[in-house]
Amino acid sequence: MTLDIGQHFEVMDHEVSGLDYELSVEGYRVDGDNGIRKVVGVNKGKVIDYFMLKRSRCIFVEFSDLVQGKVDILKREKEINDWDDGVDKNIFKKLIKNAARDEMASKFKDSRNIFAKIPNKYVQYPSEFAEQGAKTFFIIHAPICEQLPDSDKVAITKYLRLLEDRVSACLEDEICDRVKLMLLDVFEREYAAP
Repeated sequence: MTLDIGQHFEVMDHEVSGLDYELSVEGYRVDGDNGIRKVVGVNKGKVIDYFMLKRSRCIFVEFSDLVQGKVDILKREKEINDWDDGVDKNIFKKLIKNAARDEMASKFKDSRNIFAKIPNKYVQYPSEFAEQGAKTFFIIHAPICEQLPDSDKVAITKYLRLLEDRVSACLEDEICDRVKLMLLDVFEREYAAP
């Protein structure tokens, strides 16, 4: 049986619930029932959503509702602030703050394992997929809700900038040449097929 990686090629689905926004950017689905992950047999760990080719480079793409995640973190931090004074609140806040960074870094690393197995499982695949050098990681997120208080918008914007820096610090070396957080509409505008 000849396996062609093209069977995983599709218009990307951002999977952000409640957001009525369709993409026209195409890529190779990694996770899910029709994903590369299933074919290569890597069932453990968390993985990104898509591999994408652009300008002869492979980009790892993860869609995440980071804005809603930060809104949830802000609520948890307020709850933690109400705890008794005998508890070291900073430990809990730090754990919450590191969760998104750790999840994104883990998804990239686990996806590299899947990517490395593509030449062993598929007969037909883009030549760029045989290159095992550093890869670019795009984390695509929904826009900040306009109804939020200005203080929350500022906190979310700061959080997104810091998250990009923190994920970059975890990954940018020989396994990742660049980490970039990007809004959905910017991703669509810059990477949609002509």
